[in-house]
Amino acid sequence: MADYQDAKALVRTANTAIDAADGDAVASAMEPYYASDVLWRGMHPFHEQAGIAAVTDTYWRPLKDAMGPLQRRPDIFFAGSNEIDGFSSTWVVEMGHLMGTWDRPWISLAPSRKLAFLRYCEFHRVDDGLITETACYVDILNLLAQSGRHPSAGTTGSVLLTPGPATHDGLLYDAHSETEGRASVGLISDMVTDLRANKVGSPEDHMTRFWTPNMCWFGPGGIGASACFDGYRRGHSGPFEDHLEYARHTEHVARLGEGNYGGFFGYPSLSLRSKGGFLGLPPGEVEADMRIVDLYRRDGEKLAENWIFIDIPHFMAMQRVDILAELGRES
Repeated sequence: MADYQDAKALVRTANTAIDAADGDAVASAMEPYYASDVLWRGMHPFHEQAGIAAVTDTYWRPLKDAMGPLQRRPDIFFAGSNEIDGFSSTWVVEMGHLMGTWDRPWISLAPSRKLAFLRYCEFHRVDDGLITETACYVDILNLLAQSGRHPSAGTTGSVLLTPGPATHDGLLYDAHSETEGRASVGLISDMVTDLRANKVGSPEDHMTRFWTPNMCWFGPGGIGASACFDGYRRGHSGPFEDHLEYARHTEHVARLGEGNYGGFFGYPSLSLRSKGGFLGLPPGEVEADMRIVDLYRRDGEKLAENWIFIDIPHFMAMQRVDILAELGRES
């Protein structure tokens, strides 16, 4: 059994220090736990940052200044070896919500002046006792939806505060079987391979092979959540496949699993062209990138739940649509 406990402890301790620090003190809080030249991959408008100071100035200080003290409320936490590099690197994953009162503007978005929940998912690579890489995906469109600001085209799924696992066992703070973790990442990899062979499509035979009938798909703001095969087809895969055209796939940066949980992120994961209609986009020839996180709960030999983050603001910006500016007005 591989031992990921030190890496888990490092990430939990680092998060505790960051959470306790105000905006001006975040850099000092990060220094004992992060490499000074940490590579940080964020969503639009943060993008890639190098070094603790850049991460603090770009992401943490503005967020804390806008929402005051933040409460971290994780729903999933696990670690594992990265299948993409032959299981040679160790990564720690955490997903949940950052909760605060959104009283001041953030990245030019007008505040709701109400309690707000920012969906987040973080992938941290740990080398020699330091965090050397981080991918930080946050769901800005879901945050805006909480104050009634939705894309004009409407969502095809349900807009909600995303729940954690139905089994309430997603926080894997203790050590878990390496065999089970490899089973989880293996199933996820097989499912992704099958999807790519179908050029992103989700036909019925694919769903039957890889998913439980009562599967849940918790999508990002702008798309929403769906459940069960028919609901998933209506709420996500149908509109996605009908209005977007596959261009190319890119290899994931990290893909790992522990126990019954696993997931990946890509920066980007794939590129698509608009056929018209997706989030109100007109048809176009631009190959626009989707930066994606997928986390999964495995139930036996099939996948039961899926949590998804898509950098839709970046995907739209590549097509000259500033969706944050459109939705950033005060409600």
